[in-house]
Amino acid sequence: MMTVDLFKEKFGYEIDGVWFPRVTSITALANGFSFLRRGDIFGRRFGFQQAALWGTMMHEAVGKILKGEEEEFDARIMVSIETFRQWRVQYPLAIRNPAADIERRVLDLERGYAGTIDIVAEVEGVLSIIDLKTSTSVAKEYGLQTAAYMNAYNAMESESLRMCKKRWILRVDQYAECLGCFAKVREKYETARITGGNELCNHQWSGVKGEIEFQELKGYERDLERFFDLKERWEWANKEWLSRIPNYEKNICHPTLL
Repeated sequence: MMTVDLFKEKFGYEIDGVWFPRVTSITALANGFSFLRRGDIFGRRFGFQQAALWGTMMHEAVGKILKGEEEEFDARIMVSIETFRQWRVQYPLAIRNPAADIERRVLDLERGYAGTIDIVAEVEGVLSIIDLKTSTSVAKEYGLQTAAYMNAYNAMESESLRMCKKRWILRVDQYAECLGCFAKVREKYETARITGGNELCNHQWSGVKGEIEFQELKGYERDLERFFDLKERWEWANKEWLSRIPNYEKNICHPTLL
């Protein structure tokens, strides 16, 4: 059963006694999915939970590697980890302060939202936001998410030399491939998920392979504007819960959305 406290925990951060919605809670609307509205669909929910667990394991592992805190990681993600290690040798990132610039919390006090940036690093000499993903492709909402992060990060920085100017998606995944029809199977969901190929094929799977993609996102101003539009829609959709949070804006009403 949803309560105000659970809503606050699932969808935002408490910072210095004030609650702020989380960037990823807002951008979830961009792909038409809301955990709050569709969380009662058990199979779908469990599949997303498994994928989220996989993502959490990867984020923690990559963070430790970048901080030089090597340890034994879960065997299920080792192919992805080795793929990341090999990529990093070929494409080194300049992280000035790993303790501060990995899993960095940012806040836009004026527009009222917060988020956590995976990595702040120099890419080819340019300070950038890097968002780590374990998805099968680069989704449209990632542009909105990283634009919100970069806006909040720059709003908190007083020195122009520390302003971020670019946004990147670092996507790390792993799969096995059918030797006959080239379908791909991934094990990170509730059950093995097969994509592509021929559904009538009697699949013979290869060993697990790693996959990595490093993509710069363009159109920052456009993405930021869309994020703010989406934030208004998210507030309107959740106005009843938000009105119960003492330190959040009350009586939220956007006439253009009625």
